Amino acid sequence: MEFDSPYVLLSNSESQFASLVEQTGAAEAEHLRLLASTASSKLKSNNQKLNDDKGDELPSDDTENDPLIG
Repeated sequence: MEFDSPYVLLSNSESQFASLVEQTGAAEAEHLRLLASTASSKLKSNNQKLNDDKGDELPSDDTENDPLIG
């Protein structure tokens, strides 16, 4: 069994997923690889933005209002 993102699975020409995609025909396979690549790029961009935004936040001091911590 394979488990990874479509982009990673399609990058491995020996994966079963890549084999299934190839069976759809050359044009459709190319379209599906393009979709997987685009989705992967967007995900990486969004993850980078989230990581960049985290650096802008001030650390919270949750212990100040925590009734269980004296």
